[in-house]
Amino acid sequence: MFDWGNWVIETIIAAFFISGFVVFYNSRLITLWDLARSQKLNEHVASTVFIYLMVAFCLFATWANPNNSTAYLNWALYILFIPLMDDDIVPLEFLARSAGIIGFWYYTNTVHAGTFYVSLVAVLVILGLMFKFHAQIHSHLLLNIEVTAWIAIAFWITQTQLTLTANLMGSVMFVLMNWFTSLYWSSERLANLERNRLEKQVNSDTLTKVGSFFAFKSDSASALAQAQRNNTPLTLVMFDIDRFKKVNDTYGHAAGNAVLIGVAELVQNAVDTTLYRTGGEEFNLVFNAPKAQILPLMQQIHRQVKNADFVYEGQHISVTLSMGITVLNKGDLSFEDVYERADANLYLSKRSGRDCITVDGQQLALA
Repeated sequence: MFDWGNWVIETIIAAFFISGFVVFYNSRLITLWDLARSQKLNEHVASTVFIYLMVAFCLFATWANPNNSTAYLNWALYILFIPLMDDDIVPLEFLARSAGIIGFWYYTNTVHAGTFYVSLVAVLVILGLMFKFHAQIHSHLLLNIEVTAWIAIAFWITQTQLTLTANLMGSVMFVLMNWFTSLYWSSERLANLERNRLEKQVNSDTLTKVGSFFAFKSDSASALAQAQRNNTPLTLVMFDIDRFKKVNDTYGHAAGNAVLIGVAELVQNAVDTTLYRTGGEEFNLVFNAPKAQILPLMQQIHRQVKNADFVYEGQHISVTLSMGITVLNKGDLSFEDVYERADANLYLSKRSGRDCITVDGQQLALA
């Protein structure tokens, strides 16, 4: 007689176990991933190995405690199939995990009756559909549950040593597990999207779409720590648009905004690092490179901005830049020390008549 009480308990435990697996898998906060980084493996390899280890654990549990084998086999089935709908999965990773599924299919079916080969064909079709449409399946709950039901049926019809009722309830357990965790996974995904949206909003300047002052403070501190730790060079470039108030007064603030956007786009396209807008018309660049390498590039940008023709509603606007450049010194205790020197150099450029570049107190000759 089928043990309904035990089935309910196993289903509840399975749902919570899989919820923990989802958190673990999504966060990547696992010792294996730390090992992978130390061995210079990539995340896809680490995740696949992690999944295989978890499946091996489930199979061991099935052998050690056969009375609860339905739950353990469903755990393994879930761990093998559901991560295949991960948005970040790559084709080679999908193929490696699919090979693991086929191996699992053979291992858990010792009879290999006609139903086994039918189910094997079914699972290959399911894998093909998941490969092509995994993103759509992952994002639509009803479609996700439908695919899950077919996976469960394809697997449990092969367990001919069990009663029909046990096979049916094994399938139902798997679908319920996926339904429960799909709701959880969807909520986590929405929360992550919202966090990413807020993070992007905070770190991006609304007008120019370059880095914000908040991002500059965070990234510059990280760049300083990295440079000091690795004893590598760091160069800070600070510049602003000359007589920008006059641009606003003459052409209007909308035209001034167009100039800010145009300058930011020109500079960002010319460099391979993030440009930050740190004030009204003030911008900063942080380079993990020596000053000698950066100065020619800054001269080129200075010249390009000066020769650029910014147009707003038929009005042609020309602007120039004043720049202050400095490098990280051994005596610098914080990024504020570097920032203050760059700011002082920018001030010297302004006092020298603007439209120039000052590098550690010395005005740079311009072509």
